[in-house]
Parts: sequence; structure tokens; C-alpha cells
Amino acid sequence: MVIYKGYQIKPSTQFPASYICVTDGKGGKIPDVLGGLFTSAGIVKQRIDQYLESKETDNAKTVKG
Repeated sequence: MVIYKGYQIKPSTQFPASYICVTDGKGGKIPDVLGGLFTSAGIVKQRIDQYLESKETDNAKTVKG
């Protein structure tokens, strides 16, 4: 298991060769873009980065406009 920017990346229990992403800590819903199975932990990290980047862009638009 790897903790990356507030999310846990760990092997799937049903498909150990694949990875899943869950929130770090108690409960919480993950965004749809981070749901499902991934073939590597690196891909999950890329998706987390993309999601957080888009979230920052959305927040910047909200503050400015």
C-alpha cells in the first residue's frame, strides 16, 4: 500500500495484479475518475495528479469569476 496525496493505492483484493484507489483515513467518497481498476500504481498517481490539478483550476475560476 502506498499513500499519495491523501489517497491510498493498493492491490485489489479480487484482482491482485491490479490496483485500486481509496481515500486515506476514515470514509470518504473518491471521485469517479479515480474509481475502478488500474494496471499500475504509476497510472493511479497520474490520475490523482490530473484530478487535483483540475480541481485547483476549477477553484481558481470560482475565486476569479
